Amino acid sequence: MFNYLIIFTVALLCGIIFILWLTKLSSKYNLLKTKNIPLVGGLAAGLAFFIACGIGLMIFDLAPAKLLAVGGAGYLMLIFGVIDDLKELSVWQKFLLQSVCAVVLIAFGVKTDIMYFGPGGNALITFFWLVGMTNAFNLLDIMDGLAAGTILIVSSAFFIIGIFGADLTVQMISLVLCAISLGFLLFNFPPARVYLGNSGSHFFGLLIASLALMTHYASEQNVFALFSPVMILGLPIMDTVLLVIFRMMKKKIPFIKSRDHLALKIGALGVSPRITVAIMYSLCLFFSACGVILVKVNNLAAGMITISVFLCSIIVFMKLVKIKVHG
Repeated sequence: MFNYLIIFTVALLCGIIFILWLTKLSSKYNLLKTKNIPLVGGLAAGLAFFIACGIGLMIFDLAPAKLLAVGGAGYLMLIFGVIDDLKELSVWQKFLLQSVCAVVLIAFGVKTDIMYFGPGGNALITFFWLVGMTNAFNLLDIMDGLAAGTILIVSSAFFIIGIFGADLTVQMISLVLCAISLGFLLFNFPPARVYLGNSGSHFFGLLIASLALMTHYASEQNVFALFSPVMILGLPIMDTVLLVIFRMMKKKIPFIKSRDHLALKIGALGVSPRITVAIMYSLCLFFSACGVILVKVNNLAAGMITISVFLCSIIVFMKLVKIKVHG
């Protein structure tokens, strides 16, 4: 327990220190800013992640191969994101760079292992999972505190999953992400003083997508547990899927920006930004809790949970489709 506390404290303090330092640099040199707010949350997270994981490798008896692969791909994504923050890339340029990171992870063995699909099928599923989840977190980052709080909640869920599976690597990475996101949230909760930037949302998105691939869920007694990571990440997935559906219903190209986000539709009901974020947190907690429970129950209970969550998602869609967002 003491080792966990050391890792969490180091990650939290490093994240806060780097945010303060990079914020000063951003203001001094007038770089990485939008609406006069620094876009340095991602860079701070990347530096804190490096230091905390380095200490974690020394404290825990971990196999460094997958950790280095995840960290390396994450930093590559972070660099691409900084370039995107400095000079906005096109959709296809972003997709190409994200694809490079996904291929790197697959090459180092960070991928699904679903027995029914074989090596090629698993590689393809992993590719779309990594690219899709990276973009999902980028799309979710449209309101102060929303992405950071979501990262904190889902990372906590994967930490619990890591404890269930006695997987130290999953435990350490998820614990570091919890600490870094908590530290950033102190500066990003409405009204925000620092933003993640595309660098941060892509960095966190790729790491969490990778984290979801690094442990086993299903067993012969509970095949439904295979859906656990999908359920834990239900909020960003639902937000992305509904965003695409809403845009297509308006006969818009899904990749073109619009205000059809889940959070903006909730905000259109007249509630404050903080209440909107609180509602989104509640949805995220619901999905994450169901995903964690899914791992520990039998097939019958898991099937009932899966169906219930699906039906709840349909109800949310039916409510949201009626809400008009202006602007």
